[in-house]
Amino acid sequence: MPPQPANVALRVSAALCGADAGGPLWPKLQEALQESGIAWSPIDHVMLGGGPPQPWGSSGDGGSDGSGGARWAYLESDFPYAPHRALVAASTGGGVTGAPSADEAASSGGAGSAMTTRFPLLLAFEDVGSARAAPEALGALAAWLRSAPRPFGAQARLLLVLIGEARSGVAQRQEQALVLSASLVRHGVGSVEVCSVEHASRYVVQCALSVAESRKRRLPSRFKVAGVRCQTLPRDPQDRLRLTWVSQLMQLAGVSEEIAKSIAGRHSSPGALMQAISDAFGASGASSSSAGARGPADASALADAFLADLEFPIRGKKGTRRLGPVVSRRIFALFHPEALPEHVLV
Repeated sequence: MPPQPANVALRVSAALCGADAGGPLWPKLQEALQESGIAWSPIDHVMLGGGPPQPWGSSGDGGSDGSGGARWAYLESDFPYAPHRALVAASTGGGVTGAPSADEAASSGGAGSAMTTRFPLLLAFEDVGSARAAPEALGALAAWLRSAPRPFGAQARLLLVLIGEARSGVAQRQEQALVLSASLVRHGVGSVEVCSVEHASRYVVQCALSVAESRKRRLPSRFKVAGVRCQTLPRDPQDRLRLTWVSQLMQLAGVSEEIAKSIAGRHSSPGALMQAISDAFGASGASSSSAGARGPADASALADAFLADLEFPIRGKKGTRRLGPVVSRRIFALFHPEALPEHVLV
């Protein structure tokens, strides 16, 4: 069982969990919440100044409580939550290095506290077949939720959860896509399609767990997946460029640490390698200006032979091995001064 996110709770509308709600969504959602340790409670509509506008779709699985309320819920945290994009925008210089956590942003006051909220996400639930209704109805719900006396604020994030597998034709699907696009652009309402009430329940739980996890995580100050780097060269402050160059070469497919060090031994920097390739290409007469005379086959042969004879030691064994034409061609294509964009990621 995952750790209980005691700092995040789900508030649920009467149309979703009331005695007359019925349908399969709430039992599955309640079960998922209990398994994950997420607390829930009914929404206090008195605090919100009444119920939301008339729902925009059908209530085929118990969507209405008979009083015109929509099936909706919201997450509430006991800590100030800020979305990732807001933290990045607030970080120094617009980058992620040294970006604050949500707690730090709130405690700093000023703009930092203004970008945080205790209501990270508002959720509205509908059958996938009801999504072709006019976006104005969904816009009315969004406007109601974002207005006083509701506490969510003008920037509240509303997400429409569409439940079920669409069985409509191409034309209906296109119409639905236009409606959802209009809702996103005109009213800032996102959407997600789930195939079943079980899937919808898991999605809500995952949203709550992600909000809870965000309190403990800071923004990364580097790429999440660090690239391989050279381990055997000494960490000499005077030789940082060589170490970086070897590590850079190791990012290429088929280039091990021993191969990278051998290449760096022959060509001491990226500029030196590019110059050597340019000189070899020009000396061979295989440049684009003389392609008619020499042809692409000569250029390919040059790429294959450029580093094919480079010998590198076999780790853990005595002896050496030649690099061969495949890796030679890959390096030649990447570091050629006229490299095509499709050759950059190799």
